[in-house]
Amino acid sequence: MTQATQNDKEISTSIKSFFTSFLISSALKASNTYKKKGIPVTEIFQYLFLLIFSNRSRHMSLLTGKNTPDFAKDTVYRLMKMVQIN
Repeated sequence: MTQATQNDKEISTSIKSFFTSFLISSALKASNTYKKKGIPVTEIFQYLFLLIFSNRSRHMSLLTGKNTPDFAKDTVYRLMKMVQIN
């Protein structure tokens, strides 16, 4: 296992722990950030946090194959364009 892969797993574990400890899913619901079906919003936000803390862009993440999400890039774009999010 390479150092970069190990760091990515540690970052991912830390982010999941942070989301659980600080009840981020409740904060997202309180700000009207939700989806009716499909990938949960918290999973999308965890992916975006992972990109920030691993110092990568979505584009480079997809090109290198590291930290590839289980959802399409359009899912992130649609979530970010939602006007009802406070």
